[in-house]
Amino acid sequence: MAQAPPKQNFLQTMLFMVVVIMGFQLWMTSQQTNAPQITLEQHYQNLLKMNAGRFDVSIVREKSAYDSAVDDLVKKKKLTEDEAEQKKVESAILVADTQLKAGIHGNDPGRMRDAYNTLQPLEKQYLDKPIWNKPFAVADVTSDPAFKPGWKSWTGQTLYTDVVNRLTESNKHDLVYGVIPGYQIMDTLVHITGGVSWYSYALAGFLLALCVRSIVFPLSQKQLMFSRQMSQLTPLVKEVKDQFPNDPAEQQKRTMKIYQEYGINPFSGCWPAFIQLPLFLTVYQCMIRYQFEFQKGTFLWINKSTSLATHGFIAPNLGQADYILILIYGVTMMVSTLLTPASDPSQVKQQRIMSVGISLMFTVFMFTGRFPVVSGFVLYWVFTNILSTAQSLRAYRLPLPPLVKVNAAGGGVYPKQGRFAKFIEQAQKMQEEAQQPGSNSASSKWLSIDPAAPKPKTDEDDGGTGTPAKHKPKKRK
Repeated sequence: MAQAPPKQNFLQTMLFMVVVIMGFQLWMTSQQTNAPQITLEQHYQNLLKMNAGRFDVSIVREKSAYDSAVDDLVKKKKLTEDEAEQKKVESAILVADTQLKAGIHGNDPGRMRDAYNTLQPLEKQYLDKPIWNKPFAVADVTSDPAFKPGWKSWTGQTLYTDVVNRLTESNKHDLVYGVIPGYQIMDTLVHITGGVSWYSYALAGFLLALCVRSIVFPLSQKQLMFSRQMSQLTPLVKEVKDQFPNDPAEQQKRTMKIYQEYGINPFSGCWPAFIQLPLFLTVYQCMIRYQFEFQKGTFLWINKSTSLATHGFIAPNLGQADYILILIYGVTMMVSTLLTPASDPSQVKQQRIMSVGISLMFTVFMFTGRFPVVSGFVLYWVFTNILSTAQSLRAYRLPLPPLVKVNAAGGGVYPKQGRFAKFIEQAQKMQEEAQQPGSNSASSKWLSIDPAAPKPKTDEDDGGTGTPAKHKPKKRK
């Protein structure tokens, strides 16, 4: 019976998954419809209880339900737009206050940062509106010695200022991974350049990018040159695909044989990228700890006057996200990615699509706020992409020696093989044994045998049938 082509099977599988997901969503909707409805006042009382108990995780979910109930009342003309706006700001202040209380009580800067992330979009939206300076009641926890008396109400601005001040003080003493003084590193770079608001903070980002690129330059250069070397195998790999278009197993076998003949490990080009990842995360953590100091810095169009003129679309300082700078990052990241040679000539298109997709994903996440970043860090990233692009262009201009076979396919003198070459050779022999008639599972055990280990003696060595030689007892005289 003829089998369906792979493409048709894939489409059928995707269609089945879509149907299952849609059915699940319809079932969840019906369950929510049948659930007892909770009034807006009940949601509000739940918010107050969670605020008093410092339930900073549960209150976020309750706020979402509360805001949905507010939107339903607006649709039913039971609430005006101004009333709905006031209630949503009040629920956000309750959530941020709960997160701040939980962070102070548990001495957890991460929870206090959650409070900042809750308030920051509202501060940007309502900064010049009266509602941002209107006090809202919160749970009184003055009996707790961790809190100062008088915490019974907040305005949006006073709560935001309090959160920023507490985080700034905490960041000065919070070490990255417990050992790296991230705040002090950034502060040193800023003061080395003069501490001037309109250029020192941006120049500090450039100096940091220059230092980081200098550290990873040898690894990046090795990755670039290796990728260029691998690209020379593209015609040979394409020829194998043309010879065996319907036999992926044979394609893989022949491709691995080509790699072995030229002594190239296709996975060695991935290590430099993995080694650079911890360094990237470390820089990000350092920038986060210096986030509120970046609010003192500006850069070209990023300043308070242009921010007011564009109603917050442009960031007022380098401590907040700027959409224009994020778009510039996306362009520079795309250019840097496209200039990086593919590490596997057989997967060029797939690697390009994946790299471009990752670049777009990061850009969208930063643009929508799902990946919160300050403009100081985005500017550092732009500088890094520019330096990476310059290194790629330089690598393309360097002469590349032609590929030379180091292992003869038909025999001859072989140099000392590495682990990867031994693994490829073992895999090929195992596949050949498995394809022979009468092969059994014993061939799967062959990979665990060291090629350098002596083989057991058989009768075949003495002209026998090949069965293991038996130890014959000596004759008595």
